[in-house]
Amino acid sequence: MSILNTRPRLSPNTGRRQRGIAAIEFALVFLLLFIAMYGVATFGAIFYTQQAISRAAEDGARAAMLMPQPLASGSVCQAVSDSLASSLIPPFTCPSSTSSLTSVSLTGCSPGGTSCAVTVIYQYKDNPILPPVSLFDISWVPDVLQSSATVALKAS
Repeated sequence: MSILNTRPRLSPNTGRRQRGIAAIEFALVFLLLFIAMYGVATFGAIFYTQQAISRAAEDGARAAMLMPQPLASGSVCQAVSDSLASSLIPPFTCPSSTSSLTSVSLTGCSPGGTSCAVTVIYQYKDNPILPPVSLFDISWVPDVLQSSATVALKAS
């Protein structure tokens, strides 16, 4: 007997017993990878939606700044709607109703005012970009996304 040949001999049935191990390992690794990728994609979708709402509020504030006084709120709402229509967020009609997913409110935009704040509120829980998967805890997903932009108005 040689010194180099000291490994224990495997029985002929060992290879047959280990056939399904790779499939089980793949299933476990794939599940963990899927959970991680779904979390990253969901966070990215929420972040994208928040950025689109922020841009829409800024566009509405810009429209309020460029409009002559007295301010027509329908034009600001239309500017917000046009900005949201260019993203993945579903468009809405102006004036926004209470049943709508998106609402626009103006604060301090009265004639003779010095500033105007445009607030856009989006009901994310009612219309998420990625559908929720019932197996995962999605309590960290916000119900409402909101953004506000304020501009100084021209003195008349």
